[in-house]
Amino acid sequence: MSIIPVHDLMIKDLQHAEFDIIPLNGVGERNYDGVIPHRHNFYEFFVFTEGGGIHELDFNDHKIKASSLHFVSPTQVHKLKANQSKGFVLCFTGDIIPFRNKNESFAAHFPFYDFNSSQPYLQVPKKLFHEIFQMVNSIYETFNSNHPFKIDIIRSYLNIILLKVKQFFIEHAKGDENKNMHRDVRVTDFIKLIDKLYADQLSVQEYSEKLNLSPNYLNALCKKETGKSAIQLIHERILLEARRLLYSTSLSVKEISFSLNFEDVAYFNRFFKKNMLLTPLEYRQQVANS
Repeated sequence: MSIIPVHDLMIKDLQHAEFDIIPLNGVGERNYDGVIPHRHNFYEFFVFTEGGGIHELDFNDHKIKASSLHFVSPTQVHKLKANQSKGFVLCFTGDIIPFRNKNESFAAHFPFYDFNSSQPYLQVPKKLFHEIFQMVNSIYETFNSNHPFKIDIIRSYLNIILLKVKQFFIEHAKGDENKNMHRDVRVTDFIKLIDKLYADQLSVQEYSEKLNLSPNYLNALCKKETGKSAIQLIHERILLEARRLLYSTSLSVKEISFSLNFEDVAYFNRFFKKNMLLTPLEYRQQVANS
């Protein structure tokens, strides 16, 4: 595998869509194929009625338990080793639910999708899970019907589900998660911009110009809101992508360094080792043996 496969959101007639729902473990005609590390250009919402197996998400293994919800955001690399688990996965684009504030990101509105700050799963009480699962079943039935307004019905159910999860998430948020939900919007915009442009190797000066802020003020905001400098946040995102590529592809270190726009492979090696205390090859060997 030379690159990380990117899955598009397609429906039965191979047309692009904004929503899909797939049963897990052989319920119905289709089943979820996620045994090879991959990523998506859409969001995923896993609803597990029965546990068993592992959901591997960005280098971390998460045991799949009954009555649990798992969240995957675009660009994240994951795979599902879960032959015993049952449930559904809901797949949707970020614009399926319109927000009053058009500038608000999906992850800002539903913070459990912010992979920079929160854990990618929730174990919810059985009462809440039953309520969510009833709506998921209604979505599945509607999705497979010929109802003339089915996408509107699905959108409404999905919004209710995500809002109920958001309420539970907020009520049970811990220190860092709670702080991130009230983060200064300018820092949120900066992190969104990094996620979009990290491979361009922009400087803090260039990012600050795009945000109409001075570099010093942007750095102060980042320190206040995250405890990290602006350049640390930039480097963290570049490092995350480098780790994803080393773990999930057979690209050479040279190919990875060029894909991330490093001047040369030696500089990439120094950058990686400074942050990970391992060379890229040592890191690849370590994760391969883990």
